[in-house]
Amino acid sequence: MKTTRLKKIISASMLALPLVLFSAYSQADDDDERYSDSKKNKISYSKNKTTYFDIIRISRNKGIKGKLAPQMRITSPLNNGIVAQGESSVNAGSFNGSGFAINLEVFTRDEVSVLVNEATQAPGDPGIRNVDQLGNLNPEFPGLFVFINEDLITPDGEIIPKNTNLASLFNVAGSDDTPGKGVTVWAGWHLLESFPADVSKFTITAAVRDVKGRIGFDQVEVNVNAELSSGNSLTPDPTSFPGHGEINQDGPKVEIVAPRVPSSIAVGEQIALPTAQTGSFNFIQVNILDVAKAGIAVDELGDSVTRPEFGAGSILDPLQLGQGDNRNFPGLVFTFDTPLQAPNGVLVPAGGNLAPVFNVVGSEVDTETGAVRVVADWVVGGSLILAEGQDTVTFTATVTDNKGNAGSSKRVFRVSQVVGGQLLTAAP
Repeated sequence: MKTTRLKKIISASMLALPLVLFSAYSQADDDDERYSDSKKNKISYSKNKTTYFDIIRISRNKGIKGKLAPQMRITSPLNNGIVAQGESSVNAGSFNGSGFAINLEVFTRDEVSVLVNEATQAPGDPGIRNVDQLGNLNPEFPGLFVFINEDLITPDGEIIPKNTNLASLFNVAGSDDTPGKGVTVWAGWHLLESFPADVSKFTITAAVRDVKGRIGFDQVEVNVNAELSSGNSLTPDPTSFPGHGEINQDGPKVEIVAPRVPSSIAVGEQIALPTAQTGSFNFIQVNILDVAKAGIAVDELGDSVTRPEFGAGSILDPLQLGQGDNRNFPGLVFTFDTPLQAPNGVLVPAGGNLAPVFNVVGSEVDTETGAVRVVADWVVGGSLILAEGQDTVTFTATVTDNKGNAGSSKRVFRVSQVVGGQLLTAAP
């Protein structure tokens, strides 16, 4: 596709002004009694499209529409963080783009849902990614809007104009069961695009709309360092990994960001193989800060072994599930204290390494320390098999750096009464 053609496709739905959200979206009548408890999967939704155009001017701390509107939080990149420029230029593209991860947390505060088909990328399954809908609503998550106020250059060397809705480029989405009437929905994307040479700073604006038309948003400002060629250049190649080491104070700082305590998680079908309706579909975000600057061996593009099958930007290494490390990120070990039943029939015992089925990973630079922060995402498509009477699941993430030092984090989550994560949200 030529650059001019891409611009024409996007222009119909790009923003006329920065931070002005144009939404051709179904209107939900505030008096409509069809909304019920999403945790019981009883929500219905009007299929009437484009009943009105809503123009909402949003800026930091202003423009939230509606009482108890959903809350949006950008969990990566961090505000005032630093990312690479990327190697693409116009008509000379490269998959070595800026290479950071954009992760979003959406918290609904009452029984009114956002519409989303939760999905994890897998062989033959693109997840929630719909590249052909760039600039339009993402059919898997139609209430999501994500804007960057600078042009982007694609891996094909084409221009995505600034303030285009980027929601259709997101890879994965999942949920957890927040205490009270609301739920938490997460979405993640590994950005393969690059920034033009004259861009030193940009703003990400993320907004979400629930089925009653209420809107929440968040913004972060991010710095671009032109001396950093790409996100993938921030981390050494997996072939340099020295092997797993002992946990000690010199290891990287590891944090499990998603799910958030005290959320509970859907564990998935306990008898049959999990499906798109009965899988867990909880979203996991792990942040790793290389405070010792020893290097975290990871190939964010998946070039080491998986790019031909899954495309650039996916680190999935599913043939390793139950067999060993993710060959794109060998220093990551992620475990549950309960077995995982994968949809393909593989049963990973409690304590088995689940890193091979992580979906995407990105890298940025921490402003205060200058250390590289690696952000890894996974949406759990399988089921966590509980022992009789078990009502909690322990998540443990451990990462070894290239000096052989390891850091670790552990979180304990209660089990939701909802079987599958998709039952927590209404489908589009």
